[in-house]
Amino acid sequence: MTMPFQPLPVLSLAFTLLFLGSAEARCVQDRYGNTLCPAPDSRCVADRYGNWLCSSEGGDAALDRYGNPVCGAGRCVADIHGEVWCSTQSRGSAALDRYAKAVCTGGCAPATPSACSPLKK
Repeated sequence: MTMPFQPLPVLSLAFTLLFLGSAEARCVQDRYGNTLCPAPDSRCVADRYGNWLCSSEGGDAALDRYGNPVCGAGRCVADIHGEVWCSTQSRGSAALDRYAKAVCTGGCAPATPSACSPLKK
């Protein structure tokens, strides 16, 4: 007895590999077409004007509920109110608990624009 072809697992695997491959792409192009590469172990986001802003090493970058870049020392997460909270420790983790409240390694602190640095050549 032959099993019918099931495309769902194949598509699921393809999307997973595509996502993982894109997560590894570290260098970006700015709005002028220049290729810029951030420091190792930092995260970057583009603002509404196409400028890239990055966290410090071991940190995270995200867009707040208004679309502005904010950064933190460790990983960040947005809570139920749309506020971005980050671990106070470099390379620390952040997650939401069952009430959608941020929980972080070493405690949580609000992500701030001042913790971000422009990505330069």
